[in-house]
Amino acid sequence: MEEIKFENVYDEQSDEDQMASPDFSKITEKPKKSSFAKIFKVVLLVLGILLVLVILLAVILGVVYYNNVKQAYNLSYSAKANMELAVHKMVNRDFKEAANLINTANSEFDEAKELLDEVIIVRQIPYVGIQLKAVDELLIAGINLTESGEKVVLLIDDIISPLANESITYANITPQQKKDILNKIVASEDLLYEVQDQIDEASEAIDAIPEEKLVKQLREGIAPLKEYLPQVKRMIDNTLPMLRVIPKVVGFEESKTYLFLLQNNNELRPTGGFIGTYGILKLQDGEIVTFDTDNVYNLDRAPQYIIQEPSPEPIAKYLEQPYVSLRDVNWAPDFPTTAEKAMYMYHEDYRIWQELKESGQPVVGELDIEIIELIPYEPELDGVIAMTPEVMEGLLELTGPIVVEGRMFSADNFQDELEYIVGREYKELDIPISERKEIIKKLADHVILKLMSMPFHKITDVLEVGFDALDEKQVLMYSTDAELQDLILERNWGGEIIQTENDYLMVVDSNLASLKTDQFVEREIEYTLEWQGNDLIANVSITYQNNADFTWRSSRLRSYTRVYVPQGSVLLNHNGAMEDDKVKDPEGTPGEVKVADEFGKTYFGAFISIEPHEIGVLSFEYKLPQRIKDQITNGNYQLLVQKQPGVIHDLTLDLKFDKNIKSATPPEQQSEWFNKDYDYSAPLLKDIMFWIDF
Repeated sequence: MEEIKFENVYDEQSDEDQMASPDFSKITEKPKKSSFAKIFKVVLLVLGILLVLVILLAVILGVVYYNNVKQAYNLSYSAKANMELAVHKMVNRDFKEAANLINTANSEFDEAKELLDEVIIVRQIPYVGIQLKAVDELLIAGINLTESGEKVVLLIDDIISPLANESITYANITPQQKKDILNKIVASEDLLYEVQDQIDEASEAIDAIPEEKLVKQLREGIAPLKEYLPQVKRMIDNTLPMLRVIPKVVGFEESKTYLFLLQNNNELRPTGGFIGTYGILKLQDGEIVTFDTDNVYNLDRAPQYIIQEPSPEPIAKYLEQPYVSLRDVNWAPDFPTTAEKAMYMYHEDYRIWQELKESGQPVVGELDIEIIELIPYEPELDGVIAMTPEVMEGLLELTGPIVVEGRMFSADNFQDELEYIVGREYKELDIPISERKEIIKKLADHVILKLMSMPFHKITDVLEVGFDALDEKQVLMYSTDAELQDLILERNWGGEIIQTENDYLMVVDSNLASLKTDQFVEREIEYTLEWQGNDLIANVSITYQNNADFTWRSSRLRSYTRVYVPQGSVLLNHNGAMEDDKVKDPEGTPGEVKVADEFGKTYFGAFISIEPHEIGVLSFEYKLPQRIKDQITNGNYQLLVQKQPGVIHDLTLDLKFDKNIKSATPPEQQSEWFNKDYDYSAPLLKDIMFWIDF
């Protein structure tokens, strides 16, 4: 807590300001004065007497409560110092001493509040009362924060301290120790609910502090809490779902087997990227039991012509691929739909592959090269985990550079090196095309080994990378366990198309035969909204800047783009849609826009192609349904913007309403408050809900 000082509002009166009593002894005749003058004189007399009484009372109360205020100040200052020292102890992993210091700070905050609770009468003095009210709320927040902080620190100590030695790594602790850790994490759920309640109370106390008429020291002391307390609250709110999700996902009590999909977001597809690699991941009590990966073409190339499941229309047209396969199952932007389809295709592909093998027929993969064997088949799958290479970059930042087969991989060069090896160098080294992606498994094994060899206390850094990847949809999860799947979706880790009656927007791009060009493309989504007569008209404009060159891995961008909007929206105009790229359609024939409903939304779908070092724009103007208009009429507006996995767009909103905005989340700059427009601009790192009240 920042140092708090009160300005002296009880200045002593000078002698010449003292009001003397009038001497009427020499007056022989009553003066003739107007009624107004008489009343004015009486008023002055009463005010003078009251002023003297107030000053005398203030002086007396100041003397009486001086010790209370002084002691409360000293205790609060000491509590602040103990909290700062506790943070230092936690950084150095001395959790027990940190807990003791937090406990001491809690006692000091509590005693300070008791002392100030005795200061009663002066609270009726407006200016002084406001300051004391602010201090009260600060102390309430401090008490709740220290009580909850002590619980969390002791929990961390209980989990970490037996393994806090620098020489202990995740790799060399026993399976039983890992299980014990998971047990403690699961058992801590009730305690963290208590912590959540106390953080909420602290947050309410800070929110109750008046915004105006505070002395400078109080304003400066409150500001950091107003800034950081919401972050603490979000951290606790996010932690609780994790406690229910993570132990189940990593095989606590029973092992889990997942179909693993590596989605290359340099070749963007609806749920993150082209599925070039699949695998099987087995987890038990937080340990990786098995992790095998393989080139997806080895599994699905031959079976797709036997299964003969028709491809989505854009894939059939722009890739000239009549049948869908495992590598193309992520056409649906709703990941639960994609995951279920992927498991089905995995089982079907393997069944047919095995039948072909047993019949003596050659089974072919890429370039019709015969495939001799696959990674072991898993008949029972507990779900699907999909990730983009962005996750590996984050992990390599923790491990530092790793050398695999004489090649150094770092966070800076990982994707470039990997693409070169699997896309070009394998030919120079005479590596069979069916084995060109084995480097991915070897690299993953090296990274896992390096992570497991890090000091155990650094596991939190690994978890942070993982949680950020989940929040930003670089990792997606699906479980066949209905309860676990509900928890995954609750945490927004499942990549589902969220159902809402409010305004909605999601832009979904799909790379169709433009190599790995997406890594060179800058994208911006601009969403505008305005009334036109009685209609609420929206416009979505997607700008693509293709910074690529024509190389072995980059080309013109060819994207089939779908814009998902509230169901019932009516397309009015569109611009930028193409029939095909300039090579296949030199005349530049305008393309059609497909309008359809799925996942509780209406979508507009169109093809666009952008040459290297050029800019292309695709836009859709449409009328929003009546229910969105009714919400604005009733005083509020909500917009959910969902992020496509694997890509970060720049998002700009320009929303014009017919009434003044009272409040908005996220807030605008203060200079933009209390008008009819809402403006927002930032990278779309994760799903965002916008709330506007009128």
